[in-house]
Amino acid sequence: MKPIRITLLAVAASAMLAACGATTADPGSDPDPASADATVTASDMAFAPGTVTVSGGQTVTIALVNEDAMPHNIAIYRDETKAEKLFEGELVTETTVVYEISGLDPGEYFFDCSLHPEMTGTLVVEG
Repeated sequence: MKPIRITLLAVAASAMLAACGATTADPGSDPDPASADATVTASDMAFAPGTVTVSGGQTVTIALVNEDAMPHNIAIYRDETKAEKLFEGELVTETTVVYEISGLDPGEYFFDCSLHPEMTGTLVVEG
């Protein structure tokens, strides 16, 4: 009975790791923020610029340059109520990551850092 239990735990752990490994950013790839559609800098617990404008399309790329010694990310919501999360990027510390975001219709969106909700901004997707 123990070998079956261990096998089931191994399968479950592998499935969880595979699900967690799905990401739209690779912080180890040394991305070039200049190639992104927009760049947001996290510094001193704030995002700059506060409003980011990108052209709509199949996929939008946003570079997050984290200058802080603590983890930050960008999470995008339909609006400030945060009732509908559309994207949540990987947390990174003192590095740059380029997020690939698809499915954003033209309009105005709210974004924040998942760990620091006081860090906020507006994403404008132009049609």
